[in-house]
Amino acid sequence: MYENDNYQKMQFGLEQRKVELLEQEATVKIACEQLHIAKEQVQLKADILCQRAQLLREGVSQDEINSALPVPDHMDDS
Repeated sequence: MYENDNYQKMQFGLEQRKVELLEQEATVKIACEQLHIAKEQVQLKADILCQRAQLLREGVSQDEINSALPVPDHMDDS
């Protein structure tokens, strides 16, 4: 009976550790996805800024550029 109790305690400890590792894995996956999204947002903003700079070099007025290619506000928090 003593061996059975030890076995059950070990089993419980292993199951608890497994749950902890699954939680950590989920946290890491979420963090990776957030970084991927942030990278895409920065790339989009960089692309827009490059296009805006090109239009300025071509002589397009700043007002026309602002209305045609606004820089998204939600990316300013990144």
